[in-house]
Amino acid sequence: MESLTHLELEQVGFDPLGPVVRSAEVSSGRTVHFIDEGQPSGVPLIFLGGAGTSVRAFRLMEFARSLREQLNIRIISVERNGLGQTPFNPAVGLEEYAEDVWSLLNGLDIGYASIVAVSGGGPYAAQLAAAYPERIRSLHLACAYSESIGAAGITFDASEVAADPVSWWTFPAGSSVHKIPGFVDSAIEEATRGVFTQGRQTAPRGLKQAFNFYARSPLPDLGSVNAPVFIYWGSEDTLVPTEHINRWQRSLDARKPGREIVQRIYSGEGHDVQYRHWDQILTDVVHLGSMVMVSFSGRTYMVDPLEERSLLDSGYQLGLAAWHADV
Repeated sequence: MESLTHLELEQVGFDPLGPVVRSAEVSSGRTVHFIDEGQPSGVPLIFLGGAGTSVRAFRLMEFARSLREQLNIRIISVERNGLGQTPFNPAVGLEEYAEDVWSLLNGLDIGYASIVAVSGGGPYAAQLAAAYPERIRSLHLACAYSESIGAAGITFDASEVAADPVSWWTFPAGSSVHKIPGFVDSAIEEATRGVFTQGRQTAPRGLKQAFNFYARSPLPDLGSVNAPVFIYWGSEDTLVPTEHINRWQRSLDARKPGREIVQRIYSGEGHDVQYRHWDQILTDVVHLGSMVMVSFSGRTYMVDPLEERSLLDSGYQLGLAAWHADV
């Protein structure tokens, strides 16, 4: 029988405080900063966060870490030019970034992978897919920016965002993200990290470059991507309106008119579907559309899509049960 002076505790190692940022030299000779979270045997998923985010922005998705680990998904994310702790290099554009990402995956012995793009990660994901379409396992676009849509587009000012990044990251009071413990504070930390890691006096050249991509870089031809494609959008998204879906559709249909693309459009929701439906995105990464996540009476289930409508009609709700718990 153990005494109170010699009581063995369960914790042995340290619990993670978020993804560990690593660095590696890739074939271009450049050094990239990246995260690699999950088991080596897991389904590889390249994560591309929103505009102005550092590579550690993925921690904002780890409110579903238990689900990600249960599904055995391995997350790889490579920081973009001039953001976070990655110095700005004027020679690095979308194509160079894509080559560096795939070179890193070669070094990690990853042959093909799924891609998920959130918001401003869209143009980067498109270039990744266009560079090596045969290496794409699946493509997941969550309110992902495509390119300028003219008069209906949103004008971004990098200097204004850099001057007040916290406002850029502020979600409406009714957003589902407020249900996630600690999310708002973590988002504020990411807002400042993405822009100010290299010092407050450093010009936001990485952010300006990204906004220039959004305004001027058309989507590449993605007709050679044979992998399943999933689109997630809020019908009331005003930051990246649903008109962007048409541009993605045209790019993906370039040589395959009428190809099937799974569209999950969430009625009444805005520019936070990447968080509210992150559980479904993870489910789609592994099951490629053959399962839908629903919950009922505090329990979460993955079910056949053919059952979705009848279950929702009988009181089930979409997503993790935690979304529907009282807080």
